[in-house]
Amino acid sequence: MLQRGLTAILDSAAAVALPVTLLALTVSAVIVVAGWRWRRYLLQRQGRPIDTDRIELSQTPFAAGVLDVAAETMAVMRRFEGLAAQRFVTLELAVQPELAVRTDPHAFREILGDLVARAIEQSACERVLLGAARIGGRVQISVSDDGVHADRALRQSQLRAAESLAALQGATMEVDARTGQGTTVVLRLPAGATSRQPGAEAGALDPASIWAPAQRAREDSGAER
Repeated sequence: MLQRGLTAILDSAAAVALPVTLLALTVSAVIVVAGWRWRRYLLQRQGRPIDTDRIELSQTPFAAGVLDVAAETMAVMRRFEGLAAQRFVTLELAVQPELAVRTDPHAFREILGDLVARAIEQSACERVLLGAARIGGRVQISVSDDGVHADRALRQSQLRAAESLAALQGATMEVDARTGQGTTVVLRLPAGATSRQPGAEAGALDPASIWAPAQRAREDSGAER
């Protein structure tokens, strides 16, 4: 009799536990979906492109290839035109012709996207410049903003994932932040095959030297109108 009583209790507990477990799993799934939809909504309001295929370190395999830097940087800048327009930020591009890098295409685009997005989101930022040039055997890509509230430690923490991803591509990243002047993030990658003749390497890009002529050109164009 005692055995029958225990069996009945266990059967009752199992009958209750199964619906509770199913309910918990359903609630968890709803929370995950709701969280993703909320994140998507926030990104859409901010104007930032939604990347549903971000790389997971140690889980995503890489495939090295030779990429055309001009084409890749132009594509990245176009992705963030909406976010820049919302924040009244002017995007500018200065890339040396016939420039190539050897890296994983997906990783390269994700790294550049993070650099450009963080630069645009800087408070009191009016312009973002993406520049690239060959220096020795490497390609130097710089993303500069003129936000006056430059904070090196903050930018480094924001770009920690991008820096880790860059390291796996044999690249290095540096952050130079100067209060009142802006922030420049420099990415150095192995150069790929290019038709540029040896000895035609450019010197390091100085964002100020590019912004000043560009500003004068805009002013002259406005005066002519």
